[in-house]
This record gives sequence, C-alpha cells and structure tokens, in this order.
Amino acid sequence: MATWVDVEELAGRLPGAEPVVAHDGSPAWGAGRHTFARLRYADGGDELVQVWTDVMDTEQALADRRETFVRIDTFRFRVTLWARLGLLDRRELAELLLESYDVRGGPRRRGGTGLADLLR
Repeated sequence: MATWVDVEELAGRLPGAEPVVAHDGSPAWGAGRHTFARLRYADGGDELVQVWTDVMDTEQALADRRETFVRIDTFRFRVTLWARLGLLDRRELAELLLESYDVRGGPRRRGGTGLADLLR
C-alpha cells in the first residue's frame, strides 16, 4: 500500500524533480516546466496520485483495475491517470512515476535513473 509519502520519496530521486504546488494549492512534483505527479483526493478521502501517460489505449489494459485507476482524457496525445495510492504497491507506483516523468519531459530520457535505482 503506497501513500503520498512514497510519491515524495520516489519522485525526489529523479534528476531535476522538485516539489511544487499545483494551481489549486495541492502538493505536486515537477521537472522543468511540467508537473508529473500530483496529489488528489477521492470523494471518500482516499489519496490519489495523478500521473500522465502516452499510451492512448489504457482503457482496455486497465479494464480489470477500475477500482484502482481512473482515466481522464485531457490532451490529444497524452492521457491522465488517477490511481488510488492505497491500492498500489511501491514498485507499481515507481513505474507510474517514471513513465509520467518521461512523458512530461523529465531529463531522464537520455539514460540515468531507472526503476531499480528508484526502488533502492
């Protein structure tokens, strides 16, 4: 079970990643000009993490995990996913953060921090 504290720890290991504040005042993580992880809350108060992906057909891939993931179509070439942190393990959270970081333009694209590095 992951929490926003896990997001902070993992995101803080990515090159150039910095804690930022989203436009509504919620905690987030950014790299360069873009946010790649943002704290949200479900109606029941559960912590959610908002991340971005460039995999446009996630709906079918995540069909059996609707209790964990919510897909939000916000961009033509990117999809926003909201995931219940309490239903993610640390490895899955790290994978989501790395993908979102890459999609949003983090400096890792040329090598560097990988999943194993993040999970140390």
